[in-house]
Amino acid sequence: MPLRFHIVDFETASDANLKRVGAWCYAEHPTTEILTLWWGNENKRQCWHPGDDRTALLAEVNDESVTWVAFNAGFEKAIWRTIMMPDYGFPDIPNSRWHDAQAVCAMKVLPQDLDRAIKVLRLPDLKDKAGSKAVIALSKIPKRGYYDRSPAAIQATDIYCEQDILSEAGLHARVGWLPPGERSVWLLNQRINERGLRLDLPYIRAAQQVVDRATEPLALEFQQLTGGLDFTQMAKIKDWCATQGVTLHDMMKERLAAMLGEDIDATEEDEDDTDPGAYVPHLPDSVRRALSIRQLIGSASIKKLARMRDCVCSDGRARGLLQYHGTGPGRSAGRLFQPHNFPRGTTRVNGKAPDPEELVAAIMTGDPDYVEMLFGPPVEAVVSGLRHAIIAAPGRVLLTGDYAGIQARTVLAVAGQHDKTALMAAGADIYCDMASQIYKRKITKADVEERQTGKNSVLGLGFQMGAPKFQLKYAPDFPLETDAEHPEIISCKKVVETYRKEWAPKVPHVWYGLQDAAIATVWEKKPHSAYGVEYMLEDGWLTARLPSGRKMWYFNPTPTRRPMPWDENDIRPGFTYQAMKMGQMKIIDAFGGQLTENVVMGIERDLMTNAMFKCEKNGFPICLEIHDQIVAEPLRADADTLAFKQIMEDCEPWVRQIQIPVSVEVEQPMLRFRK
Repeated sequence: MPLRFHIVDFETASDANLKRVGAWCYAEHPTTEILTLWWGNENKRQCWHPGDDRTALLAEVNDESVTWVAFNAGFEKAIWRTIMMPDYGFPDIPNSRWHDAQAVCAMKVLPQDLDRAIKVLRLPDLKDKAGSKAVIALSKIPKRGYYDRSPAAIQATDIYCEQDILSEAGLHARVGWLPPGERSVWLLNQRINERGLRLDLPYIRAAQQVVDRATEPLALEFQQLTGGLDFTQMAKIKDWCATQGVTLHDMMKERLAAMLGEDIDATEEDEDDTDPGAYVPHLPDSVRRALSIRQLIGSASIKKLARMRDCVCSDGRARGLLQYHGTGPGRSAGRLFQPHNFPRGTTRVNGKAPDPEELVAAIMTGDPDYVEMLFGPPVEAVVSGLRHAIIAAPGRVLLTGDYAGIQARTVLAVAGQHDKTALMAAGADIYCDMASQIYKRKITKADVEERQTGKNSVLGLGFQMGAPKFQLKYAPDFPLETDAEHPEIISCKKVVETYRKEWAPKVPHVWYGLQDAAIATVWEKKPHSAYGVEYMLEDGWLTARLPSGRKMWYFNPTPTRRPMPWDENDIRPGFTYQAMKMGQMKIIDAFGGQLTENVVMGIERDLMTNAMFKCEKNGFPICLEIHDQIVAEPLRADADTLAFKQIMEDCEPWVRQIQIPVSVEVEQPMLRFRK
């Protein structure tokens, strides 16, 4: 704990949209100005305005024993280094002297918004809502044609900013500091965020031109199919689908993708609110085409082009793309243009993904007809090429390493299912092995569909997924139940039972073991352990200490009683907790599969973070992490793929003790990001 610290907060004004462009691009914007800076604590606070005497502030900045505490410190650092240093002559405050209260909220799975965090923790709400509106108004040009910088306006800003300091001080006192290990992870996250990614702006502009020119005929076709509707009219689209015999409960991309038979990458923070019964296996051609167009031109993927363009700093790099501890298990989350959810490429040439350089060259013409001639539907081609907008700096290359099947490997290792982890370690095709168990015959890579069923099972069933969800997500054409008259037909229930009872029978014991330990901890208010995880109640949280020694946090654990899914009269103890889901604080009903998923992803995060530290120390500066993938940007001369692979596979003793068969797939050095 630092001996001395100050809560610090800037109030600024700008024409730039902070949420859209990010802190670093916002700080660079020519209209961005500092209105006031406050620092201090609950007992004493001081302020500084541009043009004020610098003596008091400079003395604190130069005192290396002082730590500067902010809520979302990345913003304060961006303003300090982009404006305070060059414009007002202040020295740098290195990252080692910053602390982020928002990071602690993230670690403890609280809202990463100051107002919401205060409400959830039931702290005194000192925020001045009227003052907030007044400060926001200072960034807007009024009808009189000039900005209001009157003494009264600045005084209102000062009052608001000082109240922010008091609110942040109260929050900081409640949530405390990051543990030493997590502080190191946060500092690494800050280095990566400040290093940023280089983006190819000419390519982004050309891709946008292709989309703009190709969207018009698609929008016209959509109107012709739907009787004149615009693809943004959600409610009317649902009504039109109903007239065609198709009921849509909502327009969620996951549901539409399932209906259309498309594949969507999901992240661990996605809330599974889909209804398995909502799946429609056969759509009228007009509905299928209309929804496909809606998915394409109304998608978040296309909007990435504008988001990428808007958040690029003056040196061609986008910064602040990774939110520290953006998920409950601890992995980073994507921000700004969301580099974590680039869509999988669907464009194919002779059955294969196109060469990235050839695709980029075609898109760079800005001509949708030329793109369509070579690669098919132009908007789809642009979506397939979105990730190619990430490029290496001159003299450098991109190196990527991906932990192969790490979640499946980890859950099997934790369960002690070492017969299967041994197969993985030996390089056997584990998907064929699972498929052979399902189909009761030898399955090889030549059996494409059967192997895919095996792959979906290995990757999808480790966290207590049931047959209805397996059908919705992976196997819409499979029957849900086994038909006694046709037992040779594979059902979703058969697949799930094969995984649980035959292929990985030890995995269900992990679900129930972790569930029982967590429930007992909440009910009995004393620690319980299972499978190397220790649950404990700590100051309003249930914590789960992982094999690495790091803790995961569950806020406000509450004992409950709940009926079992298979028998509503079978009432058993359980517990709920609160967590951020889909931007809101929700009550989560804990169960074994979900607790297992958290543990596995937490282990995966710790394994990957250790590798990132080693990469940084050995000449492989990290510029991005995406789920199970590390992206480094070394000098061309240092791009040793074998060394990079060895570093990523060099595990800590606790990983070897669990016997996780870690394997990393490394791509050859590239100038343009591919996967």
